Amino acid sequence: MNKGVLLTIAVPTYNGAKTIRNMMDLLMPQCDERVEVLISDNCSTDETPSIIAEYQKAYPYIKNIRNEKNIGPDANFLQCMKLASGRFVHLLSDDDVMMEGALGKILSYLEKYSDVGLVYLYTKGFRGKYINIEGCSAPAKCPTGDIYTNDKRILMDYAGYYWGFMSSFIISKERFDTIEHPEQYYGTYWLQSYIHILCCAGNDSKVGVVAGPCIGAGIYVNVNNFDSSVVDGVNYRKMLDFAVMEGGFDKKQLDKLFEWRLIFLASHSIIKEKAAGMKKTSKWNVFKLTWQYPKAWLKLYPTYLLPNFLCRWIMSAYRAKQNMTKGVGLNREGDTN
Repeated sequence: MNKGVLLTIAVPTYNGAKTIRNMMDLLMPQCDERVEVLISDNCSTDETPSIIAEYQKAYPYIKNIRNEKNIGPDANFLQCMKLASGRFVHLLSDDDVMMEGALGKILSYLEKYSDVGLVYLYTKGFRGKYINIEGCSAPAKCPTGDIYTNDKRILMDYAGYYWGFMSSFIISKERFDTIEHPEQYYGTYWLQSYIHILCCAGNDSKVGVVAGPCIGAGIYVNVNNFDSSVVDGVNYRKMLDFAVMEGGFDKKQLDKLFEWRLIFLASHSIIKEKAAGMKKTSKWNVFKLTWQYPKAWLKLYPTYLLPNFLCRWIMSAYRAKQNMTKGVGLNREGDTN
């Protein structure tokens, strides 16, 4: 840890040529001597390395690591956290953005609340290429000001919608360094969330929210390259249970979050898969996960009855409304980061 660096912004990337310029163009002009920018390229096979080289010429202090082989997403995420020199670490995906003016607010918050273990950065979603804050959508609950507390229920009131989303959170490097064998969370699909939980474990641990808006989350209306019932269902539930048992999070609050996630994400996955003529999501897993949630029976199960042509029409109308020209496909096919 370098005491002179307040925040490491680490970018784990793999074949991010289509989006990384958008992210870097917004991020780099906001950086100052308190910020370390670290890029970990997971052996990209597209133009990502040459794009990174261009930014290094303009900003020589960028630290760039290129893995000789693809080590997988979890190992790449963890590598970023281990190599970070800052007192705090922010993993920023190559297809998300640091909104204009946000970094100054974040740095001021971290200077003021130096003992915070986990910070949520208020996040809005954007589709296609990020243009400006006004073009983004937001969760219903918006903080009116920065928050610093030891009550994780308050954190989750605002962060729940994006809980599990890597780019929305900052961790304390000191707390991270106390985690024993973080590699044990490889293969869980939610390694970053296990790290987040452990960085604020304990009743006296401080958590916070930077009101922002801070992060623009790229939303891509494609079919996931994984079984959503496993990743967003089975494994997400295990991660939430871990948050309750090891992190001291509120069980009732996380149960409600899980119910919402099942209904919202599973139904969207099913419609997208039907529109694209693909089958990724296990019906049996969906049933096992939702049988105890009557609300899911009414909101989720009917999507299975929709004919494929109607799903294609729904997605076509949605994409037209969002000014998206391409049809539904597989999200970053072959992407392992």
